[in-house]
Amino acid sequence: MINTIRCSLVNYDGGSQALLQQYIRRAGCQELTLTTSLMAYPEEISPVTESDLIFLHLASPEELVQNDLAAQLKQHQGVVITSPFPRQQFPDLFTQPFAFLTEPFSFAQFSKCLTAYCQATS
Repeated sequence: MINTIRCSLVNYDGGSQALLQQYIRRAGCQELTLTTSLMAYPEEISPVTESDLIFLHLASPEELVQNDLAAQLKQHQGVVITSPFPRQQFPDLFTQPFAFLTEPFSFAQFSKCLTAYCQATS
């Protein structure tokens, strides 16, 4: 079941993107990377229609998400936010994510997130 999960990565830099890509491959998931900034988000690319899980990297609690992207993510059940800052530093998130992973996170934490998603959607 996990190998049928399609994952998109939004707003990742080199280091955190490489690690997450490694985890995705290790778990046998499909990756659909969208290397774009949150403010220069191309409207014609929609991670909502292409992905089961959308991994959204927020570098800081002050980082803004473009309105069009935020509106799409609010309607998606598989948004996973990752950040070097813990969840409590984001009191006013634009959406209620499926999961929040504080970086750096282990493969075990990533795998637990995938398992929870599979259980929630089956």
